Amino acid sequence: MSLLDFFKSTPEIRVDFNDGPCVEIMENADLHRVVMLDGNTIIHESEIQGNQWTRAHKKYYADWKLQVFRNNSKKVFEHKFDLKNKTVRINIDSKSLGDTLAWVPQIQRFAEQHPDSRIYVSQFWEGLFDESAYPKLHFIDPESTVENCYATYNIGYYFDDTPWHHPTDPRTLRLGQVATDILGIRYIEKRPFLTPVKNASRVVQQPYVCIGTASTAKCKHWLYPKGWQTIVDYVKQNGLETMVIQKEDTTLDRVNNQTGGKPITERIEQLSNCEFFIGLGSGLSWLAWAVGKPVVVIAGFSEPYTEFTQNCVRVINSDACTGCWNDTRYNFDRGDWNWCPRHKDTSREFECSKSITPEMVIHGLSTVMTINKSTN
Repeated sequence: MSLLDFFKSTPEIRVDFNDGPCVEIMENADLHRVVMLDGNTIIHESEIQGNQWTRAHKKYYADWKLQVFRNNSKKVFEHKFDLKNKTVRINIDSKSLGDTLAWVPQIQRFAEQHPDSRIYVSQFWEGLFDESAYPKLHFIDPESTVENCYATYNIGYYFDDTPWHHPTDPRTLRLGQVATDILGIRYIEKRPFLTPVKNASRVVQQPYVCIGTASTAKCKHWLYPKGWQTIVDYVKQNGLETMVIQKEDTTLDRVNNQTGGKPITERIEQLSNCEFFIGLGSGLSWLAWAVGKPVVVIAGFSEPYTEFTQNCVRVINSDACTGCWNDTRYNFDRGDWNWCPRHKDTSREFECSKSITPEMVIHGLSTVMTINKSTN
């Protein structure tokens, strides 16, 4: 039965699952008791009258069953959640590049498990994804309206309201798992399909490495003194050029400076032609991974399982304080550039990053460079 037919057959009661299950009594009526169950467990119960509605706080995917009892006794209505032939909207509630790249492949897997649904995906990176590779998804702008939407899911980190948005605390999950946890599917690491770059040209003819040394949070930065210059010099000694592709400016010597607010298509082109990427636990590393390049991730603020694992060498000093991002005692504060929840304003501030030495990074690079030489 289509959603429109369903509404026509029961005009006095309407339901939807947009940001949680909702029951609305459309006409003047006596007192009704509404019961919302996930499986056999009552999640929400409320009494409403005609021209009133009630909604459960639980917003993630569940096996919903909605029941309505008139005058607290006779059951007059029951609806079992079913996405077949329904319209679903999934909002990526984050502008971060890494979040988007991690979550779109999982949304595609959700669509594959609900092949008869019409799924709209709201996200902020217009033109990033190869829509021909996602025939089951309709990408839309966040401001777009979707008519007759049966269910809506928001994908993001909701630290202040975790129990109602997430079955599992997102701080304990892989980034990609944040989406699958909300959508009720099993997680499998999977790269996204990006829009192919047309008429790609190679800016640097000799073999080169791309790097990204900056991020939106200081805790993600590699803060070892002169660490990046040491790596640039090491790469140069091994016959490779270094291209800096971040938005922020750089003071590094002996690099090809491609910093600035360049289009994402240009970054994809630069990464497509490089040997491998060296970066942080941030968006450019995710983009390099999406392009299919080996990635060396220098990061201590998150646990190694947090980011992607395929084709990745993770550099972390496990003897230092690490993993505050995944610590359920702390909520990440985007407004605090010096966010270091365990050791802020002490001699151990940003220890996770400062304790990663260039030698540790070079050890990771040597692994990637050996593999790279064997495949070329």
